[in-house]
Amino acid sequence: MDLGLDGAAAVVTGGNRGIGKAVAAALVAEGARVVLLARDRSALEATAAEIGAAGVVVADTTDDAAVRAAIDTAAELLGGLDVLVNAAAPRATAPTAPGLAGLDDADFLQNVDTKALGYLRTARAAAPYLRERGGAIVNISGVNARTTGNIAGSVRNIAVVALSKNLADDLGPAGIAVTCVHPGLTVTERNDGDAEYAAAAAGNALGRPVRAAEVADVVVFLASPRARVANGAVVSVDGGRVGPIFT
Repeated sequence: MDLGLDGAAAVVTGGNRGIGKAVAAALVAEGARVVLLARDRSALEATAAEIGAAGVVVADTTDDAAVRAAIDTAAELLGGLDVLVNAAAPRATAPTAPGLAGLDDADFLQNVDTKALGYLRTARAAAPYLRERGGAIVNISGVNARTTGNIAGSVRNIAVVALSKNLADDLGPAGIAVTCVHPGLTVTERNDGDAEYAAAAAGNALGRPVRAAEVADVVVFLASPRARVANGAVVSVDGGRVGPIFT
């Protein structure tokens, strides 16, 4: 299937590592011109060289002015913008204790500021460019949105679901589709070879770990013109959580 991404202009936040890096690589493989956005220039440049990205921009997504400047620079470099993939977020970590006992105010606020509000900042900066010719925003959330035990993890991810649907309703009339993707435990370059992690990641209906490249395949399809009618959708890419039924 031709996804219609050849020559498309894309920005991937958090594109220097993990799922973001896998998504950026998959977009490049489809012929897209990709700019990576993250905080660490050296890591960005190394990743860009590795996957063939068109360029990099440096910004902390908690800094609105920096985000706006980075998106403007990326759009200028690419000659516009067709796709935004939001993957920049603090690494998910288990609290020291479940529930209220493990809640740390500063950690909670950082998670929400970086992931939920950070995604909104990049979307707000990218929207004027996307409105010029339509396009797609894909927000990487996580299955913590559907589970308890980690308050910060649950809240930051369910917030991404809510903001995605709000953006889908707001931007849809301009031809911009917004979707949300829920990865589960995913094998990336950071944990590849970790047997304990792989065993935990295999606790899905497929009975095997899901790899970042597999998540990226779904994200790239959702970012493509082929998936515009999925506007507002929330898609799980966790290998199938055993038990719960989601409507």
